Amino acid sequence: MMNSEPQITFVLPYYNEAGFIAETLASLAAQTDRRFALVLVDNGSTDDGPQQARAAAAKMPDIAVSFLREETPGKLFALRSGIARVSSTFVGSMDADTKYPPDYVARTLDLFRANPASSAVIAFGVPGSQPSIIKLLQTRIWPMRCHSGGCGQNFRTAQLLEAGQFDPAIWPFVLEDHEIQQRMTAYGPPVYDSAHVCHPSDRRSDRTGVSWTPLERALYKLLPPSAMDWFFYRFLTPRFADRGLSNLQLRNQHWQSEAADQSSE
Repeated sequence: MMNSEPQITFVLPYYNEAGFIAETLASLAAQTDRRFALVLVDNGSTDDGPQQARAAAAKMPDIAVSFLREETPGKLFALRSGIARVSSTFVGSMDADTKYPPDYVARTLDLFRANPASSAVIAFGVPGSQPSIIKLLQTRIWPMRCHSGGCGQNFRTAQLLEAGQFDPAIWPFVLEDHEIQQRMTAYGPPVYDSAHVCHPSDRRSDRTGVSWTPLERALYKLLPPSAMDWFFYRFLTPRFADRGLSNLQLRNQHWQSEAADQSSE
């Protein structure tokens, strides 16, 4: 029986995720709380990831799953297309190489209910059952900053749309998860909970070419909230443009090249 009233819709953009996306969707099929929907956005895949996604989605007939294809290259375009289809109270972004524990949906909804003034509920992307002590301390010291990634960001849909959601005209670069969190702080603080986690693939441990310098990272943490707009739109924008850190860089990770090399052998 189809879940007719999802409380949260997860938007999952993907590009050439064969071998990963089926496991991600299997973890969603095992959720104890079924009050969710899925929007899967194929961003121009050339492998059989879309076929694997459809096969995996067929194993959860009680969940409403939408399949979109966004031809414009870039995660931001895929996210924007998917979020435009969302009508539920809450919306979350997911990554196609991340596994979600069975209580992920239930915990997300519980944290939103327990924190009505919050704009976001963010899960830690960690290999184990809990984030490190250092990461937890960072959320206490800098509670309005982003301490996880797009694999575990969840928002109030109306507020996200009012903030402009993911839009290349606002922010066309990498670190879109940090930039969107900055805009969302105008609507309330994010919520972190040590037990709210998800498990990204370890292939993302190498962020070479898609991250910021030590100086930029330090300023992100140390500048006052009033300086964050300046930091992103006046300071980072020209620096990222000079380094070619377009959001398209997320499509050119080292594992893509390795997979291509292996297939040609």
